[in-house]
Amino acid sequence: MSNTIKVGGRSSLLSRIQILSVIKTLQEKNKSKEFQTVFRESAGDKDLKTPLWQFAGQGIFTKDLQEDLLNHKIDIAIHSWKDMDLRERKDTTLVPILSREDVRDILLFKRNKWIAAPTEITILTSSPRREHHIRDFVKTYFPTPINSFQVNIKSVRGNIQTRIRKYLEHENGGILIAKAALDRILNFDDDENQVPELKEVKQLIREAVNLSLFMVMPSSIFPSAPAQGALCAEIRKEDKHFESLLRETTDTNAEITAEEERKILSQYGGGCHQKIGVSVLTRDYGKITFIRGETEDGKTLFTKELSGAPNLSFDRNEVWPPKAKMAARQRERLTYAIPKDVDVFVSRGYAFPLDLSVNPTNQILWSAGLSTWKDLALRGFWVNGTCDGLGESEPPMIDLLLGRKPNFVKLTHVDSDKLNSIYPVIPTYFVSAPEIPVPFDTSKIKAAYWRSGSEFDIVTKRFPELLDVIHFVGPGSTFKKIKQTIGEDAAGTRVFVSLSFDSWVERYIKP
Repeated sequence: MSNTIKVGGRSSLLSRIQILSVIKTLQEKNKSKEFQTVFRESAGDKDLKTPLWQFAGQGIFTKDLQEDLLNHKIDIAIHSWKDMDLRERKDTTLVPILSREDVRDILLFKRNKWIAAPTEITILTSSPRREHHIRDFVKTYFPTPINSFQVNIKSVRGNIQTRIRKYLEHENGGILIAKAALDRILNFDDDENQVPELKEVKQLIREAVNLSLFMVMPSSIFPSAPAQGALCAEIRKEDKHFESLLRETTDTNAEITAEEERKILSQYGGGCHQKIGVSVLTRDYGKITFIRGETEDGKTLFTKELSGAPNLSFDRNEVWPPKAKMAARQRERLTYAIPKDVDVFVSRGYAFPLDLSVNPTNQILWSAGLSTWKDLALRGFWVNGTCDGLGESEPPMIDLLLGRKPNFVKLTHVDSDKLNSIYPVIPTYFVSAPEIPVPFDTSKIKAAYWRSGSEFDIVTKRFPELLDVIHFVGPGSTFKKIKQTIGEDAAGTRVFVSLSFDSWVERYIKP
């Protein structure tokens, strides 16, 4: 193997950053090698007028690089994995490289249109998937009254800086882009001045963010393009020595999730013309798969699945809450005091006081789940993002975008578990003990779903025999609390995660 290795890729700023990041990692592990960069425009970079979906299956961002690879003009091609077609390769091999960036999309929306909104909004995107997702999303998760406005979609092509400039020049509305692209640019440290225009583009992104409100789109209902945020290298099939070299940079989680997403999309034909998003997340309690979109024959897809679910089922008289219906609890608002200018994390819609206001220009509003987001949007609040019902340990990952670390306080009920909370807790309401029917025969109960740690404490203290049943709970701090109470050894066979109460009922309760 030669000591000089030619690494090729697209000539766009983002692609160069990705390639230089790969080379830096390779150089650290192979100090005797010299890595040369070869940049070129792809067919997709040259044609900025044709909608991407019209190029379906043509590899418009990758084909030219593949030809250079097979003609030995380069030794390794670096790609955004989402740009790679799903076909089997005869002459080349793909190798996953580096860790994966945030898979989610982000919406930037002009602040002045929030203050004085017209009766319609325009969203810039060239993706059929994003267009499909955003129309319903606006109706439910945009704040009143914007959620009732007509949504127009306008195609926008070009590299990141070109699309952002078009957004800033556009009269009204927002733009949808991959958050990974912004994060990679903002996080790249160009000490050797290898990307001369980087400083200017970073300033452009900062200008766009400062003039905008943003929403980080939730993966559960706005899943990304398969392998979004992941990188791969392409090599000639016979060059096993390059595969070994590249494999030293492979991140196992990135490989598993991206491969699974691409496999799922291949069942529907694949390609950037598809209106289908797929996001796979790996957590310590299992693998979560989100699929949403519309197939070419008009079939609606909407899947939320957690792997590793036990093969169990229960009658409605064998579970807590009784009859598999949420036990009623009374709520009462409390007086509260919130520091000035903090960012606000809301556990439930009721936790957000009626007289509280959050300034979207300098405060972040984050929700624990989608139902909370809906509640806040109906009240006219701009929500920046959500933990997607996966627990507050799901990091917002917005430090790069903000240029600062969020300073969250958590609004919740007075009996919330403060010890396991990531954020400082501010109680804003009292919630009563769950109503327990009379008579209540605990000897029949085989399983329980707990919606909070306080509910678990109240009910099991009154009926300690319920500690011995099978426990289901949403992911997050309550899951950790119940595992600690039951004990790690027993928890492995008796404490399980369910993504929501409704999914628990659908999966485990007999009709």
